[in-house]
Amino acid sequence: MLKRFLVYVIPGILIVSCNNEKTSSQQSPAADSSAKPQLTTMQPESTLPPFVVFRNWEMADPGSSELIINTYKAWDSDSTGVMSTYFGDTTRFDLPDGRRFTISNNTIESTLRKWRKNYKETSNIPFSMISLHNKDLDQQWVIAWTWNKWRNTDGSKDSMLYCDNWRLKDGKIVYLNSLQNRPSKSLSTKLNTIPTK
Repeated sequence: MLKRFLVYVIPGILIVSCNNEKTSSQQSPAADSSAKPQLTTMQPESTLPPFVVFRNWEMADPGSSELIINTYKAWDSDSTGVMSTYFGDTTRFDLPDGRRFTISNNTIESTLRKWRKNYKETSNIPFSMISLHNKDLDQQWVIAWTWNKWRNTDGSKDSMLYCDNWRLKDGKIVYLNSLQNRPSKSLSTKLNTIPTK
């Protein structure tokens, strides 16, 4: 599922970044008296099929990524009280195991605390963060690729590669769609070399 997601997201990001490059090859009217006023060019209509709902993207405020990094840090340090302040009035979670939760701000802290008690320690390394704005739906998103390692309360350890898709509204988290993938041994080895500081 992660591979399918990356196949669609990475080309989209590359297209967005290419469309945002500006050229400055204009001559001034003083240098060329025959220069004509530049016409405003309209972007061509999208040729993507209608089922591509999220089609028009642009880079967004990197500060949104900072909020998500702080969310991971609060989770790892077992600071669920601090973490709960990053969420909106209502937040929906779509988790990798297929469960969906809709949690109000009144119960977010107790829910996070209950989830966090399943782990003795956790370590999230978000090695890729992309802040995006979807122009079609006027939505703020942060796409985070995270190397997650944890130790359960029984002492057993595990690790997983996650692609977390966070939606923000008015500076607060309102949605998380989390996808997981067990990487190959060679990729795991490479991910374990990522500096944690």
